[in-house]
Amino acid sequence: MHIVNVGYRSTNYYVLVDGTPKLLVDAGWPGTLGMMRHMCRRMGIRLEDIPYQMVTHFHPDHAGLAGDLQHTGIRLIVIDTQLTGIPLLSTYVKPQDGYTEVELEASIVMGEAESRQFLAGTGIRGEIISTPGHSDDSVTLVLDEGAAFTGDLTNPMLVPDDPGDPAYQSWQKIRRAGATIIYPGHGPTWHI
Repeated sequence: MHIVNVGYRSTNYYVLVDGTPKLLVDAGWPGTLGMMRHMCRRMGIRLEDIPYQMVTHFHPDHAGLAGDLQHTGIRLIVIDTQLTGIPLLSTYVKPQDGYTEVELEASIVMGEAESRQFLAGTGIRGEIISTPGHSDDSVTLVLDEGAAFTGDLTNPMLVPDDPGDPAYQSWQKIRRAGATIIYPGHGPTWHI
């Protein structure tokens, strides 16, 4: 799987490509559809060719364009633990931000356990796991090849060595899932 960073404004957005685009991980800031389209085109990807999107959590820099992207035909994958985060997103933006509401009825909602089978049907080998710590609705995509897309989950070096801490538990889960390289929401990739 080829991973292409189409990020801008200090946030990473990744397109998984295997011959053709398969999935967009995280959706840009509200009101920046033109910038997302430009960054994809610059990396040789037509935004319209991406069939699916997922967001690591519903904060404006990671999910602000999800509704707009739904209107372009890109289906939004939602893990059921994220459902409480969707209505909160509109409370984080200002009217002038150009935010378009996420259409839950047009989304593909599934449980964590169902994600592997769904992704396999798209040609992606991996799973989406719930990884609270940054926010209750945070999820991580872990590919079988070891790539993990963690969004804003706190770096494990900064997480207390406390098995009761949600971020600590999430990093343990990510490790058990076989992650070897982290693709964060901000900053460069790093090895776990």
